[in-house]
Amino acid sequence: MGAALFIGSCIAFALPVSAQRAPVAALAFSPGGETLWHGGSKELIVRSTQDGAIQRRIPLDFPRVSSLAFNSDGRLVAAVGGTPGISGVGVLFDQKQENILARFTNFTDLATSVAFSSDMRFLAVASADHSVKVFQLRTGATGAERAYELEGHAGPVLAVAFSPTGRSVVTASADRSLKVWEPGTGQLIRSFNHHTEIVHALTFRPLEKDTDPPRPAYCASASDDHTVRIWQPETGRMVRIVRKHEGPVFAVVFSRDGSRLFSAGKEGFVRVIDAESDEILEQWRASDDWIYSLALSPNGATLATGDWVGQVKLWDVTVIPARLKTPQ
Repeated sequence: MGAALFIGSCIAFALPVSAQRAPVAALAFSPGGETLWHGGSKELIVRSTQDGAIQRRIPLDFPRVSSLAFNSDGRLVAAVGGTPGISGVGVLFDQKQENILARFTNFTDLATSVAFSSDMRFLAVASADHSVKVFQLRTGATGAERAYELEGHAGPVLAVAFSPTGRSVVTASADRSLKVWEPGTGQLIRSFNHHTEIVHALTFRPLEKDTDPPRPAYCASASDDHTVRIWQPETGRMVRIVRKHEGPVFAVVFSRDGSRLFSAGKEGFVRVIDAESDEILEQWRASDDWIYSLALSPNGATLATGDWVGQVKLWDVTVIPARLKTPQ
């Protein structure tokens, strides 16, 4: 456990930096919230969210982990990465049986992003080789088989996300575009070309229940153009632009109730954005370096940040401005 640091009246709960000082590009809470998973150098590291203690180390045969995702019941974990400019790799891991169910190796550049579909039938893996490969999960979670490929980006694909409605899958790329695809067939529905620089990250707003008529899906994107943009990908509409960032934005995630959006990037600040407007409600410095990844706990109370120097911090976001969590 790393030392606690006093910052004003706040106490820092900073998980220890790995000896390799690998940037933390992949973060994910387990569906139950008891553990936080993040990438290390040739490994996945599993920590307690109570005190930061390492519970497991899962060795990998590729040096860099770019993205992590859990299926809905937490049994399956997908991790992707590889070696930039050389190869991309992904694994589908059964954490209960502690074995690898499938490997995805047919990438000629780094695998950058991974996502499960909302019905848990499909797994999508994006790559810097300009491709997104979609795999169908076998019944009983025994593995995965190649289903189709999403082709059409002119640059590295840096993010992929399935809509919670089940009606679309969205990709984002260094070619500055977002593309919307039909999730069953991989057919291109539309493209958005509003960003003026590389698009790094995507996140969908949780669906509101019991609304009549049902509200459309909302998606947020983060870009080098210093903006976060909000979209309705299934209706073809850009809703708004959040401009008040002063550097590239690398990560975004919605709050569990969909009322707020968290963003972070090169500046080292986390910003809290009102999901119904372009207003930035709060901001705080979360790192002295670039922040590459964000993850929100299942109960919505804790935000995790991962940065360039390999440090992970846990923040209590029930208090605004957020307080770094104190070890229990």
